[in-house]
Amino acid sequence: MKMEPSRPTGPIDAMEGEARGPLDGALVVDLSRMLPGAVVVRQLVDLGARVIKVEPQGGDPMRILPPMVGPVGAGFSAFFRGVESVCLALDQDEDRRSLWRIIERADVVLTSFRPSTMEKWGLAPKVMAAKNPSLVVCSLSGYPTIGPHADEPGHDLNFVARSGALTAMRSRGVPLIQLADVSAGLMAVSSILAALLARTRTGRGTTIEQPLSSGPIPFLTWPMADRAAGGGAGIVDDILGGVCPGYRIYDCADGRQVSVATVEMKFWNELMAMMGLEELRGQGMVTGAEADRVATLVQQCFANESATVWLERTARQQLPVTLVTDLGEAVRLGYEGLVARTERLGQAGEGLVPGPWLAPGRTPGRRAPTLGEDQDRILEEFDGFERMGEE
Repeated sequence: MKMEPSRPTGPIDAMEGEARGPLDGALVVDLSRMLPGAVVVRQLVDLGARVIKVEPQGGDPMRILPPMVGPVGAGFSAFFRGVESVCLALDQDEDRRSLWRIIERADVVLTSFRPSTMEKWGLAPKVMAAKNPSLVVCSLSGYPTIGPHADEPGHDLNFVARSGALTAMRSRGVPLIQLADVSAGLMAVSSILAALLARTRTGRGTTIEQPLSSGPIPFLTWPMADRAAGGGAGIVDDILGGVCPGYRIYDCADGRQVSVATVEMKFWNELMAMMGLEELRGQGMVTGAEADRVATLVQQCFANESATVWLERTARQQLPVTLVTDLGEAVRLGYEGLVARTERLGQAGEGLVPGPWLAPGRTPGRRAPTLGEDQDRILEEFDGFERMGEE
């Protein structure tokens, strides 16, 4: 029989004045650690789910990663706003019994432990499914558990490097973005939502494995397709790879850079007319030595004026030319309305972080929880559920 989801209680009722999301009433138990699980949690909370984060006595390691905002890391503060926290030692029988009382009422369980660890604790997906047949279990493993790398440890840099994405990004250093962790988290949410949709038809849950090593793969689909077609270079390498003069980064007189993405010939021709380079009409997508010749002439022209001047001119013509910004500048500019205000993240004032990421989502006003903040209330709530079930 399909179990009814747990209803929010306690501090979460502070959301009464906020619009309920499409996952309102769904209960998610987060057993994961670090960024991949945080990415999943952030989206599910924004969609209205109730998330109970189960942490060890020392807390999720993300809590202490600098920079700190009081006793909590800024990253944890941004990702886990609106979440509830309990501390349970999963290798202790009493704490596991408390966890089981929550799992039996849950809709989704998220984990990032190795399968052998979950089995050791008696928390293997098949065991959870036996106690709660409607449960969706999502495992954020490093590599596929049936593959040759199943038991290997790994982090974002390993997954990106092994996939070929690091080479495709033309990076010889460590990227400043966590590409695999974030992308795998985004895909995990899609898988979870699909599983919940299927459950409405069957009444039964399922087990999902979303390896972190799968994170870079969507970014590589087009480059792989180019090579599978038998050609070494295709649209990704030539047109979208910065070879063509119509799709490049150019330096301006003030030291700033602008991105030019005039893939459509009409945009390129309008830009050339504006620059007084009419002889370069129709040559935005040339390659080889001719591409370098054209790009050199365009660069010489950009170098005569500041980025501000060029952006004003191209904006009047509605051309796809934008300023290259750093992260701080992008945040200050509001990133086209895709940045949401949250709780105060720093001593200087209110912080800005991107979100909500999903169109139906909304950003909870409640801050991230302190470690074990909701312990007594949640254990009492779910202990009550167990007693009712035994009557």
